[in-house]
Amino acid sequence: MPGNWQRRGDEVFAALAGNERPVVLAIDELPILVDRLLRGSEGSVATEGVRAADAFLSWLRKNGQTHRDRVIVVLSGSVGLEPILRRAGLSAQANIFSPYDLKPWDGETAVACLGALAETYGLGLTAIVRNDMCRRLRCPIPHHVQLFFDCLHEHLRRTGRSVASLDDVEAAYRDDMLGARGHMDLDHYETRLKSALGNHGYRIALDLLTEAAVNRGLLGDDAIAVYREYFETRNTEAQGDIIPVEEVLRQLEHDGYLERSDEGFTFISGLLQDWWHARHGRHFVPIIQRRV
Repeated sequence: MPGNWQRRGDEVFAALAGNERPVVLAIDELPILVDRLLRGSEGSVATEGVRAADAFLSWLRKNGQTHRDRVIVVLSGSVGLEPILRRAGLSAQANIFSPYDLKPWDGETAVACLGALAETYGLGLTAIVRNDMCRRLRCPIPHHVQLFFDCLHEHLRRTGRSVASLDDVEAAYRDDMLGARGHMDLDHYETRLKSALGNHGYRIALDLLTEAAVNRGLLGDDAIAVYREYFETRNTEAQGDIIPVEEVLRQLEHDGYLERSDEGFTFISGLLQDWWHARHGRHFVPIIQRRV
């Protein structure tokens, strides 16, 4: 019932805390839940949404503190919670949680994983082939490593072979990873930005990421300055929440799309850079060229 969710939730926490041994309670996609509470049915953050999110987070914080030694709460999600709370002025509600940065594999681990997969499926993947696969990915996220292996495996199966060459790696990457198969497996990188940033923020993120993709992975500081001016002049026309360019960049950095470099921001993942270019870059004109 809408009116007694806190009492019901307290009972659940109390039951978990009464277990003989400590319990780990994992809550997946909490940032998306909080964002939906903030936006409500209108799609933009309003006072009522902030109150609803604040009430939920206060309740979660209270139970986390009350049952600290009996119920260990783990929050996870495909977008970051901290930027969402900061924009709503609710950052303090998450201060009982300690962030954990889950790193991608290193190159040695990724190459070893590809070798183990090849042995399991009876494929011939030389060290040169495996290293070339990791070079293309640049950032060996486990899901991407396994996706690349699946695409190469399927490519070899279609051609009736079991030993991969560098040409096979190129074909699997170009035709599958960056094609329809890759669209199905990587589309969440785009859709989750809409969830985290709303329509206006997503439009900014789309431009910033595509700018970087068509510029060999670099979003330069000069381009960022032009985008800042470009979107500031259009804030009065925006529907819904107004999110500054700097806040969008924080979200993109926090969620692992971009990282800071000497000249601006660069794509962390080679696969995501190439996929974004294939998806959005064909007819994209860089912002500085548009002003000429």
